[in-house]
Amino acid sequence: MRRHLLPLLGLVLVFSGLPLQAADIYKYQDANGKWRYTDKKPKTDTAETLTLKKTAKPKIEPRFFVDKDEQRGKNHLVVHNPFHAPVHVRLQSSQLKKGKSCVIPALGKKTLLSTADTIEPFTYKWQWGDPSRAPGPQEYQFPADPLGCYRITQAFNGKFSHQGDNSRYAVDIALPVGTAINAARAGVVIAVKDDYYMGGVDKFFLDKANYVRILHDDGTFALYGHILLGTAAVRVGDKVTAGTTLAKSGSSGYSSGPHLHFVIHRNTGFKMTSVPFRFIANKSQRTFVPTAGQRLCDL
Repeated sequence: MRRHLLPLLGLVLVFSGLPLQAADIYKYQDANGKWRYTDKKPKTDTAETLTLKKTAKPKIEPRFFVDKDEQRGKNHLVVHNPFHAPVHVRLQSSQLKKGKSCVIPALGKKTLLSTADTIEPFTYKWQWGDPSRAPGPQEYQFPADPLGCYRITQAFNGKFSHQGDNSRYAVDIALPVGTAINAARAGVVIAVKDDYYMGGVDKFFLDKANYVRILHDDGTFALYGHILLGTAAVRVGDKVTAGTTLAKSGSSGYSSGPHLHFVIHRNTGFKMTSVPFRFIANKSQRTFVPTAGQRLCDL
């Protein structure tokens, strides 16, 4: 059987010898004396220009290619999942009147379309996770040393930044810089971002935070955000147990001070939605809903 794998070059970017990229951001004081950071040059003449250099990284996404079966005269549109987590894909094409949705297993591939005709242009969207999975009991160990008496500064529905579906059930825990952050539950590391050193409360920082993301056995994902640059202790694909040190606390990205942003997500149909959870108290081993102002050492 003679087969040819033809990459769809219109959809796949090939990165080789990635160059260093530089980006300018501006630091200035506003009318109230507060320091601000922005990627747009402010009107003030006293702004300080900060040039950040970093290596450009390829954007990792599901990869589509054509498997050409010459013996049977068929073209197969195949998608490969490069992640250590299942991926939900939705394909829209003139050759699929109703489109097609499917879940690709971790590091797996699946044929989405087989035809004797040429594969026509198509569009797609994707998200981590299987939306059909029903989350199990959401009970977690505290993601830092419970004897440290660290305070929960923002909990569910927090007014500062926990309002949207993505963060409604997130928790912020104030931690001194360099505090060990531990896995709250066993799972597989599916993403690590450890390339940014600054932080602030300007919108410029919204997508800059360093983090570790872990997939659990019930299909949910834990996000450990604002980790300190250069401290990630795990790599993509690592299997971790509850209590494994993942990184150290910092204030990278959209942050008013050193803390851990901890949230559990599930795929609810091409959208990462936060889900409520409970922490396990260190002393009594009872579970409780995290509330702003709490310290685990008091429970």
